[in-house]
Amino acid sequence: MTDGSPETQPVQVDVRGRLLAAALHLFTNKGYAATTVREIVEAAGVTKPVLYYHFHNKEGIYLELMQQPFACFDAILTECLTDTGSVGARLLTLCDRVMQLFVEELDVARLMYAIYYGPPQGAPFFDFEAHHRKLHEIIAALVQAGVANGELRPENPLEMAWVILGTLNVALEEQLCQHAPRLDGQGLQRLLTLILRSFAPEGTGKEVPQ
Repeated sequence: MTDGSPETQPVQVDVRGRLLAAALHLFTNKGYAATTVREIVEAAGVTKPVLYYHFHNKEGIYLELMQQPFACFDAILTECLTDTGSVGARLLTLCDRVMQLFVEELDVARLMYAIYYGPPQGAPFFDFEAHHRKLHEIIAALVQAGVANGELRPENPLEMAWVILGTLNVALEEQLCQHAPRLDGQGLQRLLTLILRSFAPEGTGKEVPQ
């Protein structure tokens, strides 16, 4: 029986999943620098060679934890570029998908925020900024399209994009609080709808196109 056989593949996936879950819990609760490989493998119920086989080292497992959710994030941004409908509807859909992913990957988000905003803890470099810039650029491009086709009034698209992105970021960060979130996905949609209405040209009734 080879490692690539159907019989062994589910076992390998389960081992990887246990290692990722154990590392994520430890990184989030103890910090990246304070977590040892020994603690990760003990929590996952495997040996060090198993971790080295799948991820090479602690840095590898951290990068895997970051790469998986951000691959989904990039897919959301790519899908947004091919979506049809009004600019307003596309912006609402984009922000809703990002919010859903953030909630689904909340533990990874906590780790990301701890690394990005706090001491780096010796964690390997991951270009969070590039993904943030890409999101801002896509929102700005959608706003620019809305200005060009008359859906939105002619203002600075980059500044309009900052308003939308800032509102999205507030909603995301609210999910990280220890209390129950005061702003959920539906609340975010209501706030964004208010913003898009304020961006509508004069005399249009300030309705967000569906």
